[in-house]
Amino acid sequence: MIYCVKFALKDTMMKRVLTLLFLITGSILLYGSGDDLSLSKGTDQAVIVQLSPTVAQTYVWNNAKIEVHFTVPLDASSVQKNNIKLVHLSSKTNDHIDGTIEYDKYNNKVLYTPNALLEEGVYEVEIKSLKADKAYKSTQIKEIKYRFYVPEVIQGHQLPPEPDPVVNDSTLLGIDANGNGVRDDVEIWILNKYKDKHPIHVDIAFQAARAYKKVLETPEKAKEIYDEVDKAAYCELYYKYDAKYF
Repeated sequence: MIYCVKFALKDTMMKRVLTLLFLITGSILLYGSGDDLSLSKGTDQAVIVQLSPTVAQTYVWNNAKIEVHFTVPLDASSVQKNNIKLVHLSSKTNDHIDGTIEYDKYNNKVLYTPNALLEEGVYEVEIKSLKADKAYKSTQIKEIKYRFYVPEVIQGHQLPPEPDPVVNDSTLLGIDANGNGVRDDVEIWILNKYKDKHPIHVDIAFQAARAYKKVLETPEKAKEIYDEVDKAAYCELYYKYDAKYF
């Protein structure tokens, strides 16, 4: 961040405070698509060591791979492409995501790699017809089906999951699921507002949001934190009026 010469307009700071308070009192719906993430089948089988992404995970990267780790080796001939399906439930036509399937026999792991980055939305994984190795023929592997959510990526920032309005609005600090110091609903608003502008706008807005959050966390230190709040405004004014000359 460029060091900015200190100058500020008090009315600008007041507008920023009012804007933040407006955001804090707002509420956001969980998913526009209405798909229920909690629906699952066969995910609690003892033969499963780990699923990735996890069941109903709401913060999955768009380059994610589907991994299923089992307690026993599998019959490699049962690990076929048509035994794993990945469906984009949020798409209008429930698009099937094409990909490649591999079996890691040393770690008893099935890996499905989509051929392209995943778009925003709710996805459903379906895994069926897998069989344990002959030495473990008494072990049955039932059908596995579950869902996860891939947030939108804007200017390299992946949006956090939209928070439950009741929990989020129960305190001024709200929810910060990704732990970056910015309340999640504020972060989503910032990224959407500045998605078509220079990335510096996002950085400045994040800087301001973190400073205001510090004030809310420790109001007794508001005077000490005041300079931190000012810095974002100074940088924005510098960028707006002076950066074009350099």
